[in-house]
This record gives sequence, C-alpha cells and structure tokens, in this order.
Amino acid sequence: MNIRIIQVILDVFDHYGENIRFEEERFEEVLNDEASDLLDECFWIIRGFQTGIYDAMIFDEDIYRNGYVKYLMENIECEEKEAIFIVAVFETVIAEIGYYFEIPDMLSLLQDAYERQDYPQLAIIAKTYFLGFGVSQDYEKAFEIYSYLYGHGDDCGAYYLGFMYEHGYGIEQDIEKAMMYYQSRQDDLTDYRLGTFYMLGQYFEYDAKKAYEHLSRSHLEEAYLYKGLLLEEQRNFAGAFEAYFEGAQLFQVECLYRAALCLRMGLGVEIDLKKAYHYFEYGYFFMHKESTYQLSMMLFDGLVVEKDEKKALLYLHQAAQLRSRDACLLLGQLYELGRYVKKDHQKSLAYYQVASEILNQSNEKESRENYENI
Repeated sequence: MNIRIIQVILDVFDHYGENIRFEEERFEEVLNDEASDLLDECFWIIRGFQTGIYDAMIFDEDIYRNGYVKYLMENIECEEKEAIFIVAVFETVIAEIGYYFEIPDMLSLLQDAYERQDYPQLAIIAKTYFLGFGVSQDYEKAFEIYSYLYGHGDDCGAYYLGFMYEHGYGIEQDIEKAMMYYQSRQDDLTDYRLGTFYMLGQYFEYDAKKAYEHLSRSHLEEAYLYKGLLLEEQRNFAGAFEAYFEGAQLFQVECLYRAALCLRMGLGVEIDLKKAYHYFEYGYFFMHKESTYQLSMMLFDGLVVEKDEKKALLYLHQAAQLRSRDACLLLGQLYELGRYVKKDHQKSLAYYQVASEILNQSNEKESRENYENI
C-alpha cells in the first residue's frame, strides 16, 4: 500500500508539474484517475493535502511528527493510523520532489526578515539555502545567515555553524571551531550532537556518562534513539525501552521499531503483542525495512491479528524491496521450496544473491540490478 501510493503520487507530480500542489481539486482528480484501485488511501492523502500540511512540513522545522499527526487528527477528524499514513507519505514525496520547486522573491523575503529581525524566519531561509530547498544551494549564504543568528543569540546558529565547520560546508573544515560552536550553547540540537560524539568516541574519548548527560537533556527525536542504544549497550533494558518509547511517541521510526521489538520479546517491559504490531505497522508506513519484515512475520504467525499469508507475503516482498536482508533470505527459501509461492529457482538464487550483497555491504548498484531482474 504505502510504496505503491507514494509512487503514484510521484508519477502525478512528474506528469503535471509542481503547480498542482496549489490546486487541490485538480490534484484529487488526477490522483484518483491514476490510482483507481487505491481510492481509500488517496482519500486520506487528499484530505491531508487540503489542510496545507504539505507546506508546513517543508518549512516548519520546529514541529515534530507527532505535532503533524495531532494537527491532522483535529482538522480532518481522522484516526491516528490515517494521520500517520498521511505524514509518512508526504515526507517521502517531499524528499523526492521538494527540491524542484522554486520560492519566488527569496532575496526580498531575506531582506524583510533582516529588517524585522525575524529570527525564526531567518532560520527557515538559512535552511533553504543550506539544503537547496526552493533556491539554488548556497552554503556561503547559509553560513552568513547562521552567523548573524548566532551573533544575536539565536541557538540554532550555534548548531548549524558547528555542523558546517565540522563538515566543511561553505567554509574550510575546522573541527576545533566546530566543537567550540557546539559547546557554546546548550539546546536540543547541540546536546544531541555532543552526546553522540561521546557515545561513539568521535572527536572526544568515549564517555558513557557524558553521553547520557547530553542525550538526556535533548528532546530531539534522535536523542531518544541514541539514549536507548546507550542504555541497551549497558544491559539496562528497562531504561532502553523507556527511551525508545519516548521517541516512539514522537514517531521516530527507529524508536518505533526498537520499542516494538522490546514489546514483542519482553525486553525491559511486559510482552504486549498488540502494541508491538501497531508500532511495526507505523514503521511500515515510514518504509522502515525491518518493521515491514516483522509485520510480515506476525501475519504469517497469526499473532494478534488473523493469519493472512497473502498479506504477509506482500509485506515480505516490500521488505525485500526496501533491502531487508532477512526478507531476501526468507524469500529465497520460499521460492526454493515452493512454499506460499510457485517454485522458482532463478528467483530464489537472485534473492540469495541480494541478501549476500547486503551482508557484505558491497556494490549496491549490482544488488539493485539483481533485484530488478527478479
């Protein structure tokens, strides 16, 4: 469902251009024409589209996924599941086509933001230049704006200046200056970055205590993931689950997956297969390969939901398409044995080959070509 509807929407944009995002009626007409067998999914996409959330997701970096989900639930009266589906699809569409539209009069917008000292607006404009989102990518312009923000006490300037010095974007790489900027402010972004450095032993010596302190201060989605990984490494499964669960409430995809695994296996929490299934399903919406694979396994096993081999096989193929090694191995076995599918030694071998290439982290282009030959 998710992969197909995304492809349909991308095809619509390819055929009818960027202006369609401002013409809801035309979008609805074309989308339904292109996807007559996916009307239920198209209905929710169109409803979400009409709220204007697409533009908000592009430009408002201060809202997390749970904020968009809540907004959709309130404004189009949908269930959480439909809201998450809309957000997941829009994120993918934005990632694919968001760099091709043009923001008119950007220089005028920038000048106006400077004159009004509108720091949030300046931060958005700086990010568009940094990403090349709606304008030609310009690291030097982004650096200029972030420097202005930092000089006027805006916290985001510290993180992005540190990030640009760390990687040499628009400025000569200088790790010492990068660390200076990261350590000059204490906010969600800088604490997350410093926490991961201490956890991974990057630029600083490994220090689990300092890593935990920084990550615990950050409320960034990814900070909960790294905090959970750190605690799991220390065999504190209850603490790890708590961190993953907090991240899952923000719909951080890897946290959804890891919280679901804990719930399924009883790691640091009582087993709750129903909640695990829902979390795997949400991960599937965001095209998380291992969540999709686990969802398939639960459908094969008939755990929580009624056993559905046809649906399980569909999810298994999608997990393989997303490059899950476990999914490729299992499909290789199924095609080899002729179980649930027609016996096909050529397909079996191709899936085994893709699984091997994923394991070895080798020649991704070749593995994709093998998959396309299936």
